[in-house]
Amino acid sequence: MSFHLKLGIFLIVSLVLLVSSTGFGDDHWGPCPASPAVVNPPMLSPFQSVLALRGEWDFVADTNLLGRHRMGKGPEWNEPDWSQVRTLHVPGCWEAQGVGEPGISETWDPLFDRIPRPINHKYMGAGRYRKQIDIPKDWDGKRVWLKVGGVRTEAWIWVNKKRVAHLNTFCGTYKYDITDHVVPGEQVEIIATVRNDSPSRKGCMAAYHRFGGFYRDIELEATPQTRIDDVWVQGRLDRKGARVHVSIRHEGNSDPGTLEVAAALATLNGERVATFQHPITLNADGIADLAVETTLMPFHAWTPENPFLYLAEVVLLQNGVPVHGWVERFGVRKLEVKGDRFYLNNEPFFMRGYGDDYIYPLTLISPPDREAHRKHLDIARRAGFNYVRHHTHCEIPEFFEAADEAGILIQPELPYYHDITTEAFSFDPLCDLQELYRHYRRYVSFASYCTGNEGHLGSPVDKEVYAWAKQNDPDRIMQHQDGGCNTPDNADYDTPNSYGGMATSIVPWKRGTFDALTMPFIAHEYLNLGIKMDPRTEPLFTGVIPAPRSMEDYEASLVQAGLNRTWGDRCLRAAHGLQGYYQKQGIEQARLDPACDGYSYWTIIDVMVNQENTYTGQGFLNAFWEPKEGGLTPEEFFAFNGPTVLLADLDGINAVLTAGESVAVPLWISHFAAEPLNDAVLTWTLAAGGNPLLSGEFDAGSFSPGDVRQAGTITLETPSVVTPVKATLQVTVNKTDISNHWDFWLFPARQEQPGNDIAATEDLFPEIARRYPGAAQLGTAEAEKASLVIASENHPALTDTSLTGKRVLIIGAAEGEPNIKLGWWSLGNQLGTAFESHPLFGDFPVEESISPLWFRLIKKGMPLPLNAEEGQVEHIVIGEGRKNYFTYLYRQKQEHSLPRLHSHGLDLLNGTPEADSLLDNLLDYMRTDAFIQF
Repeated sequence: MSFHLKLGIFLIVSLVLLVSSTGFGDDHWGPCPASPAVVNPPMLSPFQSVLALRGEWDFVADTNLLGRHRMGKGPEWNEPDWSQVRTLHVPGCWEAQGVGEPGISETWDPLFDRIPRPINHKYMGAGRYRKQIDIPKDWDGKRVWLKVGGVRTEAWIWVNKKRVAHLNTFCGTYKYDITDHVVPGEQVEIIATVRNDSPSRKGCMAAYHRFGGFYRDIELEATPQTRIDDVWVQGRLDRKGARVHVSIRHEGNSDPGTLEVAAALATLNGERVATFQHPITLNADGIADLAVETTLMPFHAWTPENPFLYLAEVVLLQNGVPVHGWVERFGVRKLEVKGDRFYLNNEPFFMRGYGDDYIYPLTLISPPDREAHRKHLDIARRAGFNYVRHHTHCEIPEFFEAADEAGILIQPELPYYHDITTEAFSFDPLCDLQELYRHYRRYVSFASYCTGNEGHLGSPVDKEVYAWAKQNDPDRIMQHQDGGCNTPDNADYDTPNSYGGMATSIVPWKRGTFDALTMPFIAHEYLNLGIKMDPRTEPLFTGVIPAPRSMEDYEASLVQAGLNRTWGDRCLRAAHGLQGYYQKQGIEQARLDPACDGYSYWTIIDVMVNQENTYTGQGFLNAFWEPKEGGLTPEEFFAFNGPTVLLADLDGINAVLTAGESVAVPLWISHFAAEPLNDAVLTWTLAAGGNPLLSGEFDAGSFSPGDVRQAGTITLETPSVVTPVKATLQVTVNKTDISNHWDFWLFPARQEQPGNDIAATEDLFPEIARRYPGAAQLGTAEAEKASLVIASENHPALTDTSLTGKRVLIIGAAEGEPNIKLGWWSLGNQLGTAFESHPLFGDFPVEESISPLWFRLIKKGMPLPLNAEEGQVEHIVIGEGRKNYFTYLYRQKQEHSLPRLHSHGLDLLNGTPEADSLLDNLLDYMRTDAFIQF
């Protein structure tokens, strides 16, 4: 770049340092003070000289090391014992590299949320790291810095057998001036002792296991005596510009000469948008901090749909010669709260969020790799998400850099659960928040502060922390705690979870529930649909975490139930499908509430929590960010999770309709795209098997950004159908890709069915006779002529020899509420119900997995295994619950008798169209020769 730059429009302002630049990483064990640093940035300046120490380091575990380590018994150097040395890769935790033995993980402290799980390698204690590297000869006369990206829990660092520093922080990256410890042209030896058994401030990063090691890069950097110490760029949306913050530091007593800062701002493809050049005057301490305002032309705002990034290339000129440089990426956006709404770039904004519990099955730690995170975040964007909540932890900078690129806003959190420290560290939320600000303010994706989870830090600290954030970082919003005690005095928005008499938002609510709120709200840990994790993912668990649910255990549970693998896999697919149904229903219900400003879908991937001697799979995707077989794809999820979605208000409308029935379906639009939706025309079609049954079109009017309202109403006049069919209502906004759909099941009006060949036990006879005129009561003379017998379960007549040669349908108990719900975290008795494709269903529109067609029919099935006395069994409907598999419909064959059809937990006599149709088809099949062929 040229350093004779045309001066842009700028304003020099003084920057008052409200945060100490060295306080977070300070420790008096070593002589080298800590300063905030950046490691592994997306780009380096050609005027920077950096040696990355990524790669193999010597490592040895030391189980005898206790307390605050001094490398031996005294303050001087004592050579460690390296006899058991091995190599480990830095960055990386030692558990993922084979240190330790198989065991159960050591988790964070909260007793009410501790979930120990198996881990392939576990070692709690101290480890020593060693690295030798040659210091370049041309570093002579420069200052040499050791930069440490992150360690858990803490590290004591020596350079050439001289103490440097002790490091134990929340989220910061720090550098240490080791100039006096090294000689350019010679080799340097770096040794660090790391412990993982002491308390850390890492929060949910240690919820799976208190891992050990350097989890981000370590680097050496040489700088001139006068250097650029930091650059960060603050977007100025309303001015269509940016404020470039530059910190200059000078070491020693030498005359720095004439100093200038030159900067060129450009798009990522190299288009120049602004330049400036300005003289620097150091104060008596060798410090200069300046902020330069400049207009960006052309200007592009950063949004999730268009995450536009710029580059700022800043160079320090000393006597006209470039001596040091810095390259900083940035975006420009404005996120704020006005009244009871969020606004992004002055337009109403809806937080389509998901939760992240720091789950990394292969590495245990967050990969220090932008591309790995970008791959995941791109999947989240394809599913429509624009925001992520990091439960009680702050992710690493590589995650934020990937989010800057992908278009995901981030809510990092301090490591507090209520007012509890998640490990036994000192309580200091203000210091933690200041460290977060100092190290992460450079990321446009960093959207909101939060002090932790589901509680209250206490007063006045809650108000003090909030006041500090609003004064020092007005570009970001804040809540006190997610799902906690959020008030106008300590938060900009709420995440309701029963505090102050307010309802919870973790499950779907009725529209109007939160109308009294005067601030925006995001649904807290929303839906959390508990099913069992898929054991077929076991081959993917090739890293530090073993498969929590193994194929061996899965297949053993099937054998115990008397089922084959086919039924088990069907139930897994059915669970994923049911989860997808409730994902769609729940998110659409939230978006139908104009008072709702977002949700944090819980969670995007499986967290694998131990429940009922198994592990949950409540995530939208599996633990490896893959769609679940039978569940929704990211593209399918986007249909109801995009910026603008079509909604059907189906409250009070059943998915099962009868010919001639008229149903009014209100259609809504939730519009949060940046541009108005003008003159919208909605086209709708009700089709079955690809054949249109009904269709229509109407003008819906125009929608401004932020509008959530009814677009119109369509009336479904259920057409006459010869046999029951599944029909799909598809609605589209013309000339757009905005579309959504909902399933219905259409039944013809039931025709009278003769019952002359049917006999029923006395307890069922009234219901059977009403449906089948001519049916007889068992035990009467008329009943002797019947070829079909319908009996209640365990009725004494079932053992009567008079039934020999008759075809028997046994209707078992079907009491209580429908068994169709999934638990929040927890597991219930509906974890997927599957159906055999069997001729006994006739024209009943059955599919492999449970759907709303069955929601009025399914109760609690019969636990498996069946008794041996049942004889040969052919299962037709099987479901899984938290402890058992269940059978709902099966055919049994005992020696010297005809087969019997047995239902249990199917409400065949509830009088609904689907119950009547199913019963009709079962009886029709029982009349055929196929029924007796087993």
